[in-house]
Amino acid sequence: MSSRNERFKKYQKIREKNKTKPFVTGVMDQEEVNKLLDAGVDTQKMETMKYVTNLNYSLDANPAEVKALLKDLKKSFDKDRLEKLLNQTKKDILFSIAGPFGLGHVIAGYDKAGGNVDTIHNVREGTYATSQEQQAYESKGDYDSYEVHSDTKYKEVNKIHSEQQKSVGIKDVYSDNIINLKDKRNLDHVISGKQTHDDRGRVLAEIDTKDLANTDTNLKSTSEILNKSKGAKSPEEFATYLETSSSDRKDRIQALKNSPNPTEKENKELKKLLTLDSANPDEIRKEGIKAQEAQDIQINREYYFGTKFLKNSLGTSVTEGSKMGAQQAFGVLLVELFSSSFSEIKKAFNEGREGESLYNDIKIRLERIGSNLLDKWKDVIKGFSGGFISGFISNLITTIINMITTTGKRLVRMIREGIFSLLKALKLMLFPPENISFREATHEAMKLFAAGGVIITGVALEELVEKILLNIPFLAPFAPMATAVIVGSLTAVAMALVTYLIDKLDILGVIKIEQNKYILKSLDGNIQERLENCKNIVDEINTYLVPAN
Repeated sequence: MSSRNERFKKYQKIREKNKTKPFVTGVMDQEEVNKLLDAGVDTQKMETMKYVTNLNYSLDANPAEVKALLKDLKKSFDKDRLEKLLNQTKKDILFSIAGPFGLGHVIAGYDKAGGNVDTIHNVREGTYATSQEQQAYESKGDYDSYEVHSDTKYKEVNKIHSEQQKSVGIKDVYSDNIINLKDKRNLDHVISGKQTHDDRGRVLAEIDTKDLANTDTNLKSTSEILNKSKGAKSPEEFATYLETSSSDRKDRIQALKNSPNPTEKENKELKKLLTLDSANPDEIRKEGIKAQEAQDIQINREYYFGTKFLKNSLGTSVTEGSKMGAQQAFGVLLVELFSSSFSEIKKAFNEGREGESLYNDIKIRLERIGSNLLDKWKDVIKGFSGGFISGFISNLITTIINMITTTGKRLVRMIREGIFSLLKALKLMLFPPENISFREATHEAMKLFAAGGVIITGVALEELVEKILLNIPFLAPFAPMATAVIVGSLTAVAMALVTYLIDKLDILGVIKIEQNKYILKSLDGNIQERLENCKNIVDEINTYLVPAN
């Protein structure tokens, strides 16, 4: 723009300067004049100098013409964007088939329900990520009651409770009764030793049964009757037993009380039933929750802050990162291979054979395809690095989720693909290329977020599509492959539609800015072309002007 203004100012100065000068021309030789007059008309030269110039040029703009011009430029802008979108859609279809739904479908075959790292929650649900940990549980051995009850910690707590019972009595943990000196008291494991021993979480954390069972929170005094009635039941099971048997027990108690001459056996039975009836199911559940929470804290601390969990988490994250990186890297290569191959096939049909023979022609085209693949090495590295990071992070997130709930195989894949799209969007927003603004980067990031959602939806639909294809006899053998192609293609088209919709909505006004830039650039180019054309005309005319003597 500045150069055009400078040239205009320069021409204006020349015109102003020449206005004050007299128009002087030399007297031509008469003989030369006669030659010119006698010569015929050079029609060919005249044709080259057919320039029409209207010096009465109006500077007033015609609104209708302006609107028509802007309308044409806007149509041209939309056409260019649509062409780019269609070309990108072609690549997205290829990448969707070769990437998330091609190689990703193959890689997903190695996904596991519950992820790749064993968690306390999962193993308690019977879901193991490794056969080693499952084998460790199966070979844990039988529960040793003697070892637990002869443990030093158990004896120390029992001694303290015994001394309290002898002095002031001790409250029964499961009722409001006070256990006095003459009463029979037992030190009960709220979470029974057998239940603690069979806890899959305890085995995973590699904690000895006696160390987990014999804690202050889990060791409580109760009457011998309640302890023996509870046995190996869990607190919830014991509380439920007391509630369901309450009605029959009360009837039996009333019957025994009404007995005129109760036997010693009936008196013992009555005492037992009265003791059971005095137990508070809510207190039993409350103590059970406290004891279980204390055990969970100890198990979680020992396992999740231990070297085994850290080693497994990092190791599997590196593996998942490598798999995701390979998926993206090979996806880039496959897309380029397909695109280059299609392009060469199209050229072969339109332009014919390049080599002297069919063999040479194929050789030339294969070399060109190979060269195109080699030129993509930077994209391959970017694809691998981006895939590795997303795979690494998605594995860690999957592991964290599995601490709370068990993830399915397909959910693991959704997390992996979702994290990849999320990281790409965040990278674009936080580290935008130098040639785009933050607003433009945010607009493009919105497309990446939306594309990630479309891919996740596609992964969720895969199972449904595959089941439908499996029910079609002649498609059943090819169901996995057909599913990848169908869902991948539909996903790519859906991504194109979502991208088009985001551009149309233009929430941030980015497309409007691009459109204005396109129009200004087109107008600037048109003006520049006209100026160059005028300059060329002037230069050509000057070649025919004879300087004055």
